[in-house]
Amino acid sequence: MDSKSKSKVVLVRSRSLRGAGDGQSDILKNMLSRGISLMHDGSDPNMIWAQFAKNTGRIGLKPNCVAGRNMSTSPNLTYALCDLLIAAEKRDRDLIIWERTNRELKKAGFGLNAARAGIRCFGTDTRDVGYGKEFHKSGKVASLVTRIVESECDHLINMPILKDHSLAGVSGAMKNYYAVIHNPNKYHDNNCDPYVADINALPVVKDKGILIVMDMTRAQYNGGPGYMASYAVAPHSIMMSVDPVAIDAVGERIINDYRSKNNLPALADAKRPPKWLTTAEKMGLGNASPERIDFIEVEVE
Repeated sequence: MDSKSKSKVVLVRSRSLRGAGDGQSDILKNMLSRGISLMHDGSDPNMIWAQFAKNTGRIGLKPNCVAGRNMSTSPNLTYALCDLLIAAEKRDRDLIIWERTNRELKKAGFGLNAARAGIRCFGTDTRDVGYGKEFHKSGKVASLVTRIVESECDHLINMPILKDHSLAGVSGAMKNYYAVIHNPNKYHDNNCDPYVADINALPVVKDKGILIVMDMTRAQYNGGPGYMASYAVAPHSIMMSVDPVAIDAVGERIINDYRSKNNLPALADAKRPPKWLTTAEKMGLGNASPERIDFIEVEVE
């Protein structure tokens, strides 16, 4: 990434949205289309979705399903995005919703489908999937990579949910890709620095990413990555970017704002700063500095 260029991060809010958007697919689609339009300087969203749909090959959509139904990426949002791509003539069988395990997907409310018809949805632990045989290396990370990313998907859409994290500080776009590797538990020392950055620098991850859609229909500012109702909030929003560093840097500021309003110390003062953001910026993975981020907020019906 050109360190002199700004990264665009777009937050779209809808006060009409209830919870995770149950039965409100049209509102979610409107939010997604407004966001993608603003990311492209107001261009017609239908034309942009058509460009995504025309990309050759299969698209893997990666939700975060660790915390169960109450604080995982909304299936409603995920399928709303799939519907927009299908309406733009992407074949449904070329869309793959994936996670580490089938159990996590089911707990988050996704319906499994490992068949070759329809939108596919399955975990790495599905029979005949698993991890590849060759180690992928970046910095201090050396790991086998899920075959879903290694060979099933040509492009990746990252769909995290914004939460704080007991070690990494922020669980957002970049932390979501710990699910790519076979040995994530090995990479949590030192507030997950430089490991979050190193995992996202793996070419099989970095080169396939085309979009980030962060679920902020709900969010959590303390007690993560598991669900704790007392720290959950409902921003009624989604956030979009192509820069994983920038979107997580904005996510850190949002989490710290909620923490301040609720008399909690900032993440850095709580001894879990997401210092991997600075590492990632130095590695050229994106922009963490506020002056290098063009942050746009908009509200829709």
